[in-house]
Parts: sequence; C-alpha cells; structure tokens
Amino acid sequence: MLTREKTKRLLAILLAALMMVSMLAGCGEKGADSKSSASNETVQKDSAKTDSSKDNDSETSSGSSEKQEPVTLQFWTISLRPAFDDYFLNMFSKYESEHKNITIEWTDMPMDAIQSKFLTATAGGTAPDVVNLNTSLALIMAGKGALVDLEKEATEEQRSIYIKTLYESTRIKDSVYAFPWYNTPNVLIYNKALFEKAGLPNPPKTTDEMFEMAKIMKEKTGAYLYIPESLSGILFMDGIPMLNEDKTKAAFNNQETLNLLNQYKQAVDEGYIPKTGWGDWDVMLKQFNSGKLAMINSGPQSLKRIMDEAPDIYKNVEIAQTMVGKADIIPNPTMNLVVPAASKHHKEAIDFANFVTNDENQLEFCKQVAIFPSTIKASQDPFFKSDTTTLEGKARAIIADSLAKTSDLTLGHPKESTIFDEIKKVVEACIVGNEDPQKSLADAEKKVNEILAE
Repeated sequence: MLTREKTKRLLAILLAALMMVSMLAGCGEKGADSKSSASNETVQKDSAKTDSSKDNDSETSSGSSEKQEPVTLQFWTISLRPAFDDYFLNMFSKYESEHKNITIEWTDMPMDAIQSKFLTATAGGTAPDVVNLNTSLALIMAGKGALVDLEKEATEEQRSIYIKTLYESTRIKDSVYAFPWYNTPNVLIYNKALFEKAGLPNPPKTTDEMFEMAKIMKEKTGAYLYIPESLSGILFMDGIPMLNEDKTKAAFNNQETLNLLNQYKQAVDEGYIPKTGWGDWDVMLKQFNSGKLAMINSGPQSLKRIMDEAPDIYKNVEIAQTMVGKADIIPNPTMNLVVPAASKHHKEAIDFANFVTNDENQLEFCKQVAIFPSTIKASQDPFFKSDTTTLEGKARAIIADSLAKTSDLTLGHPKESTIFDEIKKVVEACIVGNEDPQKSLADAEKKVNEILAE
C-alpha cells in the first residue's frame, strides 16, 4: 500500500514528465515532476480565441438556437506540460467545437505552486474555474469553503460515471468536492525464488496470511517477507476509523487498534518483521533489490527500476494483487478535478470537468501513460487486459480488475496531514522506542484531539 509520502513519489515516475507529487505526491516514483512543466504557463489555442463571429454563434452541443454569452474557463493542472500538449489541446478543441460560446485557457504549474496560487487567486477574486488537485489538497481547500459541492450542483448523470469508492474519497459529511480523475493503485511485486525457497506457493492475499508467512520466510530464507506501511495505512486496510463520524474526535484509540499494535510488536520482537523502515518506500525497494525482502507494494513503473538496479532479482519477479486487510480495500492515490466556489461559471465548469474525466477521455489518457481511469466503463475496457505476456501487462490487468475495491486514503478532514503525522508517532514510540502501546495510542489521541479542536 502507499502512504501519503509514497504517493508523492510514485506519481512522478508514473507520469514521467508530468507529476511531482503524492497521489502523479516523495521519492522518484511519486509526485509531480516540475522539470517537465513550465511554471504558471498558460496556453490558449488560436482556434479557441474568440472573435466577433464566435461571440455571435448561437449553436451549442445540444443544438439550442438560443444565443449564449461567451465564457472563458480557466483550467489549472499539475505538471502536465509539455508532455501532453497534443492530448489536451485536441481535447479542448473538441469541447470548444461542441460548445461554441466557451473558450478554454490552460495553465500548468508544479505541485508546490498550485496550492499557494489557488489561495491567492481565490482571495483576490480571480479564481480559476477548474483545478487539478490531489485528494489531500482537495480536502484542504474544501475545508476552507473554497470548492463547489458536487452533490448539490452536479447532476446525477454527471456523478454516476465514477467508481463509487473513488468518488467518495473527497466526501465530507453530505458533500463531495471533486470528480476523480486518473489514479495509481499498487500491485504486489514479489521474488518468486524466495517464496519457492520458503516453500510458499503464493504470496499472502491478506494481512492475516502475511503474519503466518512472515515467520516461515524468515526462518527458511533469512529474508523478511514484508515491511509494513504507516499505522494510518494499516488502520485504513482494516477499516478502523481514525476519526469519529463528524470528524471532531480521534477514534483510533480502541481495543482493535491495540490488538493490531500488539500483533505487529510481537512479530518485530520475534524478528519476523523489521523494526524500522515502516512506510519508507526507498528502504523497501533497496531491501527488495538486495534480496533481503520478499515483496513490496508498488506501481508497475517500479518494475523498470528493479530491472535497471537489480537485474538478477528482476529475473525472479512475479506480480499479484496487493494484499488486503479486513476491510478489503486497496489504497489508490488519485488526482481530481475541482470547481472553485469563487468561479463565476459553476455550471459550465462542472460540465467541462465532467468532460475531461469522462470514459472516452480518460481511456485515451491511460493509453498514453501508465495510469488508470476513475470511471466505471473505462476501467472495464479490454485495453487493460490486452497484454498479459509481460510483467507490466500482467500488472495492468490485475490493477484493472481491482479498481472497484480501491479508495484514496483520506480522513475527510482538511488537517489530515497533521493528523497522519501524529498517528505515525505511535509506531515510532511503541515499535521503535518500545513504549507501552496503550500509552502511545493515548498520547496520539490527545494530540489529534487538540488538532481537531483548533
């Protein structure tokens, strides 16, 4: 599974010249790659420029004869230029041909710039109309009252095209603040030679199986089976809520979490799970490439890095669906499109955001880069299973099959990053520092409640 920190890194490789985050947000495998984009670069196609004839054009995509006022939609994205200029410009041209009164102006910038520029623009009354944000930033901006509630302003037809768990990732109570766009779920990459040596025919499908196999793997091969993710990720996989329903109090300090911590602590104390490196993707990959770790959760893009850095290990690599916890949920860092509340064109902006993220456009985007769609129909396209002869093709098919059970790891709270940091300290205290797990949980609960009360 991916942590927030890993998400920022995995997205950079996935989208090569497009992401620096994650979540396209970190290591060389996540985030937005600012080198591939011109900061704050705006493009408007010549064909999209308005003139007097366009201003007077009364035709719309629905064939209405009613004259439409000209509208310019400001569209902001994260590190997608220049790698995908052709894709986006062609898409804009199609949209404008069907909506004669609308012009799209596209601004692209690095991840580290978009939040501050968005806040500044909103405060200055010059907010864009559609903005590309990861789930964390979308929730932060929603918490500031800066985004349109799509449950109220989008139509049921517009909302219904998305995979439910991904659409729900930006829900806060009765409101949803984003259309999910492209995403980057993981697969399980494992060393089949180590599994054969341990006498294990297949990797674990669940965390319960992981504990059973971890002891066998260590005893038979000397290698670790698995390095755990963050505690937040562990709770997410098991469906243990970190906050109460109205997001006002911490909810993770309970017997179920205590039992989990004790289970992991026992495995660490017995030497079957490492004490350090939890949630550190760089550590995990290094251990895997050295033959000291039997499996990692990562995206298909990691396969090339393994091949380049550890060709002997790569010869023994196989792919499977990433293991799940009791909740049967697979973490899936997702990019989204939001409509700022300060936009003067809510209806048009929602329609355009829905167009960019529709089945056809998402599928075309996925054919150009190793990402996955957020719509139901596109995720079921035969393209994703068209090649199972390569490891990359197998990974793509496995991910496509699992999309319906994926969800972005979010709390539905604008201060989630700070909250995750406090929950992370539980592992540092009780697993690394050997503090009593119950005390570690109580301390984290107190800190999180203080954050929520601010």
